[in-house]
Amino acid sequence: MATWCVYHVIHVRTPHQHIPKLVVTDVPDEEEVTHDLVDRAGFSFGEFEIPWANHALEEVTAGDAPADLVSRIRQGEGDRVTYEELKARAEAPLVEEACNA
Repeated sequence: MATWCVYHVIHVRTPHQHIPKLVVTDVPDEEEVTHDLVDRAGFSFGEFEIPWANHALEEVTAGDAPADLVSRIRQGEGDRVTYEELKARAEAPLVEEACNA
């Protein structure tokens, strides 16, 4: 199982900062998290009304991701969702149907 993350990249200072916004856990190794899946699930990331501006989406590992991103994820920053929850949100009806009682 893998972990993917949407994170905000602040690059106006050195060192750059990587701020986790959405951490997707329990992603099966044969799957990947895409911009389309995240958008369909109702999440919106970007800046200056530009979708995905200064935001990255990628698989993260403790050994390869930027150290500040790993630290922030370990500290609990960012929303958390499992891959199954993300898929369920993406595939859910757009509007809940009214109960006919």
